[in-house]
Amino acid sequence: MTQNKQKGTGRTTCHLIRCLIAFISLSCLLISCWNTDNYGYPSKITFGKEGGNKVCSGTSSCYTVEIYNYNGDGESASIDVIKGENDSVIVTYQWLTVTYKPSAGPQLKITAQPNHTRKERKLYVSGMVDDSFAEIKVVQH
Repeated sequence: MTQNKQKGTGRTTCHLIRCLIAFISLSCLLISCWNTDNYGYPSKITFGKEGGNKVCSGTSSCYTVEIYNYNGDGESASIDVIKGENDSVIVTYQWLTVTYKPSAGPQLKITAQPNHTRKERKLYVSGMVDDSFAEIKVVQH
């Protein structure tokens, strides 16, 4: 009886070690596919009630830029749809405008109109990079 318990324990231990190795390997694989630095772009920017312009720089260029609200409603444009002068992509939604010039490198110019509502407002700017997104939350007081 003692020998049977030891054989079963060895199999269980070996199985647990295999499961642990598989779990660690899978975790490392998933973490390596997840971009945690937002491609160098800030995760949040804030404007005062007067509005203004901010330039956000990243480490990789976007090929699609979109502005949307919490519900996902918004506007987008990609570099194959040129909406401005001098090869610039211009996207406007509600009170926010994003200008992106692909030839200038990974920079987004974000412009907020003055806020006369006396309420905080939020929109999200997202840029498609490779097979993932860089997202910037834009808050205006």
